[in-house]
Amino acid sequence: MASRQIHNAMQQNIEEKQMSEFVTSRSSRNAIVAVIVIVVIGISAFAYFSFTLPPGNGTTTTTTTTTTDTGITLAVLSRHDLSIQQVYESAFLATDYAIENNITDMIWRTPDAQFWDDIIDDGKADIAWGGGPTLFDQLMRDDRLEPWTNSDLLAAADKVNDTIAGADMKRYNSEEQLIWVADAISTFGFTVNHVFLNDHLLPVPKTWTDLANATYGSILPDATIAMGSAPLTTSNTRIYEIIVQVLGWEEGWTTMTRMAGNSDIYPGSVETQTASERGDVGISMSIDFYGYLTQFRNPDCEYIVPEGQTIVNGDPIAIPKNSPHKDLAEGFVAWALSDEGQAIWLDNDLRRMPVRREAFDLVDPETTEDLYIAFNNTIKTVGIDFNDTLSLEMNAAFVKYWGAIITDAHEELVQCWMAILNEYETNPAFGEAELDYYASLMSAPLTISDPKTSISRQFTIEYATEIDHDIIYDSTYASQCAQKWTAAAKIQYLDIQTQVEALS
Repeated sequence: MASRQIHNAMQQNIEEKQMSEFVTSRSSRNAIVAVIVIVVIGISAFAYFSFTLPPGNGTTTTTTTTTTDTGITLAVLSRHDLSIQQVYESAFLATDYAIENNITDMIWRTPDAQFWDDIIDDGKADIAWGGGPTLFDQLMRDDRLEPWTNSDLLAAADKVNDTIAGADMKRYNSEEQLIWVADAISTFGFTVNHVFLNDHLLPVPKTWTDLANATYGSILPDATIAMGSAPLTTSNTRIYEIIVQVLGWEEGWTTMTRMAGNSDIYPGSVETQTASERGDVGISMSIDFYGYLTQFRNPDCEYIVPEGQTIVNGDPIAIPKNSPHKDLAEGFVAWALSDEGQAIWLDNDLRRMPVRREAFDLVDPETTEDLYIAFNNTIKTVGIDFNDTLSLEMNAAFVKYWGAIITDAHEELVQCWMAILNEYETNPAFGEAELDYYASLMSAPLTISDPKTSISRQFTIEYATEIDHDIIYDSTYASQCAQKWTAAAKIQYLDIQTQVEALS
């Protein structure tokens, strides 16, 4: 149980940091530089007022309206990780476009999705990039993204297919104006560490349903699976949405709850992926490019697309409202969709699927052959009929509920699941049917007294859709709901645990 306590502590620290840290560590470096420059200016006040500063002595602030003596800084609002930031920033700043337009730096703002609205409203983002369709659909719905009207930008968008494997790669508003375009594609599955599975005599899973099997709880309290906490990872959230859409609402929640019983919960997709790559667990929830990167780094690992239980996603890029450098931001977006910009996804430090096949024409086929095979398999994928509209209508409520009943009540959930599994292993009269029965009771959607209406409401699709707006825009209400769900979950888990233990 020590590992679970460590992960819970990590999660709390991450959540506290994410409330205040909107930029990457490079911004902290800029802040230190700024302090040094202020001291120098104070000491050299006479010189400062007597002479013009030569090029190279200006400083970069951490606001997106930065135009320094040495150049212009573009700010990117993103869910992309540090490796993507570093590779793309280096490549873009070396382009003729960046040099000719005096773009010399980029700031990456990477907060949780709940903070994006404020950053855009404050004019602190030039580009919005990465985070999945639901996040960008929410921004479009709330009129926080600019329509694409620039001819060069539209020409770049024309090179992207409208759909891939049945999934939309472009989104238009009600006036048929283009709002966002995918610049990378993804599938969703899990990464297995074959050494871990072999060492513990565990089978290789093929579907989400497999992960809910009692087999993967056989080494509890040590976890077999790593799951990312839904409030802290949009890619893992998409996995959970896929599960409830492919299996149905109640069966989906049963599957996820049983999976969580076999799992440790991690505070982000990178941490979740690292757990299997490092061999801490045998299985991690994965967006495909993390899976392929792990395969590349650790040959003992394999990325698996669940049979008939995935989708192809287009990961968007867009121009936010209030972009301080809109014209230059449009140039970046056009470059990201170009052959050259697309080819960067194939860098060995990224290994992600570009949205355009032409990217492969610019790279060494010997080093990217596996990715080219994966790309062709991806575009032929027959995914589930995923309902993007439903996802948009209830995403905030879905995420809040998931965090409340799984992340925040995880210790109680695991204890309940262990009691069920122990009874299954030791009581001959407690068979598969009994295991499934008590697992369904453990995971049954919870009922609380709604904080606003005081009416008892079960967490159904209808209720999630009904309260989604208030979950987004009324933080007090959202917090009250979460507290009630967590309390109810702990009571439910303890009740089922007590019932099962009384059978012995």
